[in-house]
Amino acid sequence: MRVLRKLMPFIAAAALFIPCFALDWPVAKRIVTGSFGEDRGGHFHAGIDIGGGEQDIRPILAGELVFRYDENVDYTSVPRGVGTFAALQHADNILSIYCHMKTGSVPADRTQFAAVDRLGIVGDTGYSEGKHLHIEIFDRETVSFLNPLSILPPLPDREPPVIKRILLLIRDRTIVLESGVSVPAGQGTIMAEIYDPREDVRFLWPMAPYRIRMAVNGKETSKIVFDSLYVKDGVSMIGGVGIGAAALYAEDRLILCGTIELRGGESHLLLAARDFAGNETVRELFISTVE
Repeated sequence: MRVLRKLMPFIAAAALFIPCFALDWPVAKRIVTGSFGEDRGGHFHAGIDIGGGEQDIRPILAGELVFRYDENVDYTSVPRGVGTFAALQHADNILSIYCHMKTGSVPADRTQFAAVDRLGIVGDTGYSEGKHLHIEIFDRETVSFLNPLSILPPLPDREPPVIKRILLLIRDRTIVLESGVSVPAGQGTIMAEIYDPREDVRFLWPMAPYRIRMAVNGKETSKIVFDSLYVKDGVSMIGGVGIGAAALYAEDRLILCGTIELRGGESHLLLAARDFAGNETVRELFISTVE
């Protein structure tokens, strides 16, 4: 995302308003290997990663090519983390950006692309650990990145998110929460290991969920939705709640879910994690407080 943020003024300046037609996934074989909003070393993942090996890439909508970069061929001053990439302008001030493509696969002699045209080929250029397509959707009107899953046709997904460890950070102590546990009174922070697993592999491949909700004693106290990202003062923020990656992720998969006020007696804590397909996991705990 940092690389594309630097390029966005150039891409946006070249963009034109054109009509859009069909809407579809950019590749035929669709395996989501990286989700929107994942922690990528202090910043959020601003798109999604799609595996499936080397295959043709087609625009998600008809559009006009407004920027292209071929790794090790041209534009040597352009940051190279996303490798060979192309940006298309669509109607309603929407840009779609396709990264890590095979060098030389983007046609150099055309600018207009229909949804059925080949834009390029999946590759592993740039900072990539294997052939995959990284795609981002940028809304120039709201100046924000959109979760591609919010506009692409739904994919089947039967695997719900996982909520593992639930921790309370209070008075410089970190306490593992289990039903019936007694904790000191005061204001604390709830942290939880939450991730959305890939269902097509047997080993652990965690991704970010779509929504996390926390409620205390039946009242919703916080909600984090990975629907959009924007940049403020050089920091990527989750849209709506305005949280940066450093304020959301304590460490890998350990998410700061919100604050809780604990007084005398027993409190009921509910954590719910949902993926984009609607699968939801709910964990509930009763926490006893001692003064």
